[in-house]
Amino acid sequence: MTYHSLGRAAALTLVLLFASVSAAFGQSDPDSSASSSAAKSETASVADPGSTPAESKPVLSFGINGHYRLGHMTTVRLAGPRNTIDGPIVLETLDGDGVRVRYHNDDVLPIADRKQELGLINAGSEAAPVAVRRLDDGQFTTVAQARLPESGNPARGPSVIPPSMPWVVSIGDALGIETLGTSNVLTDKLARIAVTTIDSAGSLPHQQLGYDGVDLVIINAAGLDVVGKMNDRQSDAFVGWIRSGGRCFVSLGEQSQALLDAAPWLLSLLPIDEVELNRYDPAAFETYTSSQTPLDVFRGIKLPRRDGKPLLLGRTTRRVSAVLIAEYAIGLGKITAITADLESPLFAEWPERMSLVTQAIGDLFTEQNDRNSSADNSTTFNDLAGQMRGVLDQFDVKRQFDFSVVSLIVLILIAAIGPLDYLLINRVLGKPLLGWVTFPVFAIALSVFLILQSSPRADVNGPQSPTSSLVRANQFQITDLDFVDGAGRSFLWSSIYTHHPIKADVAIRPSDELTKMIQTDSDHRTQSISYPFGYPGKVFGGIQLVGENGSLLPYEVIPANGDQPNDANNNTNGAESLIEQVTIAPRSSKSIASKQYFAADTSGATPVIRRPGSDLLRGDFVNPLTVDLIDAVLIYRNTVYLLPTRVPAGKPVKSIENVRQRNFRWRLTRKVSLEDSATESTPWSPADFGDIERVADMLLFHQAAGGKLYTGLRHDILGDLDLSETLLDNRCILVAKTEQPLVQMNLVDRSTEEPRPIASVETEKVLSMVRVVLPVRSTLLTP
Repeated sequence: MTYHSLGRAAALTLVLLFASVSAAFGQSDPDSSASSSAAKSETASVADPGSTPAESKPVLSFGINGHYRLGHMTTVRLAGPRNTIDGPIVLETLDGDGVRVRYHNDDVLPIADRKQELGLINAGSEAAPVAVRRLDDGQFTTVAQARLPESGNPARGPSVIPPSMPWVVSIGDALGIETLGTSNVLTDKLARIAVTTIDSAGSLPHQQLGYDGVDLVIINAAGLDVVGKMNDRQSDAFVGWIRSGGRCFVSLGEQSQALLDAAPWLLSLLPIDEVELNRYDPAAFETYTSSQTPLDVFRGIKLPRRDGKPLLLGRTTRRVSAVLIAEYAIGLGKITAITADLESPLFAEWPERMSLVTQAIGDLFTEQNDRNSSADNSTTFNDLAGQMRGVLDQFDVKRQFDFSVVSLIVLILIAAIGPLDYLLINRVLGKPLLGWVTFPVFAIALSVFLILQSSPRADVNGPQSPTSSLVRANQFQITDLDFVDGAGRSFLWSSIYTHHPIKADVAIRPSDELTKMIQTDSDHRTQSISYPFGYPGKVFGGIQLVGENGSLLPYEVIPANGDQPNDANNNTNGAESLIEQVTIAPRSSKSIASKQYFAADTSGATPVIRRPGSDLLRGDFVNPLTVDLIDAVLIYRNTVYLLPTRVPAGKPVKSIENVRQRNFRWRLTRKVSLEDSATESTPWSPADFGDIERVADMLLFHQAAGGKLYTGLRHDILGDLDLSETLLDNRCILVAKTEQPLVQMNLVDRSTEEPRPIASVETEKVLSMVRVVLPVRSTLLTP
């Protein structure tokens, strides 16, 4: 074959190679796929804010004082010379895939200083465009547009906060936390903690999802004016966030009475019957911080001993023992209280104030070294959420090919171009012109073979779905019920895969069994929202793509109507959240999540009995739920009780002290005893996407397993699911699987002109789990 003919053959080969490999390997492994949680589009059609708008134009602000996190719900506010919106609106932005998504909201809230809280969006990418559209005469008109803040220094203004940086919201004095990690020499060095200081109550969210991504809220008397001006919706949002897993640090010193009078909702969270002030000896604080600087006597509130977990004991000036720092479990969250006004000049001038604060708060402010991560070289993600995404993105219906197979195909094509074609056609047959026939035939035959091999497996999961025989979904969902304070929440994460392009509506709502677990006569209103989940980067892994915004149509996110309380018939009105007209590209997946908050029905809860002075439980245990529990375990401190394989609804387990018991941390790490009293743990593999239950165990109790020291991965994006710190002396946790999902996901196929009936999405892999926090009491009597 001549040089020119070889060049033409090479060009043809490249075209055929691209077509064949693209058809056969349009989906790849979770670390390099262009699936839902791993794409980003160039910002195109929503808006570019350009220069700073004139004062007469409305201005958008985001998050809490301009601070927000990617992948979390973010509040959108509008400021202008007058209230410009009084009806239904749409907030249009880009999701993590770069596709336009519109968040609908009918509840626009006027706040102080001519501002309005417009609703919530999920921040899909840094500096993503956001447009506010109002419904006028059946059409939406643009009211305002801007972009989410870019990455920068949170101390200097609006900025996206990295997932590895703790985020603290300070209502009052920040206690010097904003200086942690800074340097007097390296002036451009960023602080390790992002601190958002609240100067006015209007900056605080009116919905508890507005606190999504916040790690800690600090409250002290310096913020007395702010908490005193919080309206009912803001206080309800904060209380709901605490009960659903939030964390607060509050200073209750000499001005405790004024603070609690201004914020009665804060007093309702703490186990304090009346405000009683004492004078305290500072010796305990000095010893706690190894201080060489003496501290004067101070006044503070009397913290109760009977509840909570004392972190520091001291004495009053009358030599009476007292609790100085304590942690109180509030639902699924906690409040750390200290009996001192740390913002006062007495403590502000004390050199060890920062040491006192960091020790009281715990591991949140501990500096972590990401360079020691064992996952840095084996995966493209550094968070447990990235591993769970990889697990959910595995579908039996699509064929998987290793990179070695792709490499072999490329080598075969190269061999066909060069040695085989040249030696066989030119040397053996001596007919160079025949190469114009043999090579195209070979390339076409190989392409046909690869296309056939890329076809889906038709024998997976038996019966076909009414919506589409090639639509599949993997799910992980966890429902948490606190039977001590009556808090409840659920989280669903699903990856929907389709072999052919599809446009569909996704509806997510609580099942009938979960509805029975929701308290009907509570003032707490059920809140639910579904949204696209995931974004490209080190948290989820994946690559960044452009052009999705132009090739895929926009879709709608409609949250549940949280204004309607549960009715007397136990119907959770407005609990169904929708994602409408979402388009899923062929041979790809879309990642969605759903969060729901509600009041748990605690009528069926019975305390678990503990032996006095021991970590052992005793007596009969009764399943408090209306569903059967599969593979249930009862966890108390570091002991796990392995219950029978199936515990029927409402049925007892006799003599729990006689069931098998194991060390909880050993069970999480699969640690076993060897000869000569040696032990060995099963190493964690971040690249293992085959065991959804083990990855779920790490998501739910990462800290109890050793945290990053064991897995080599961070736990930031879904860190609120970790209930390791809830394993207290007066609480135990029941963990089990349920036979049927407690949160149902339904799908309407809108790919045709006539929408098909709602049908459950056919699942290949679904893990529905429930955790119940139960009270533990000590007694000498046989129950």
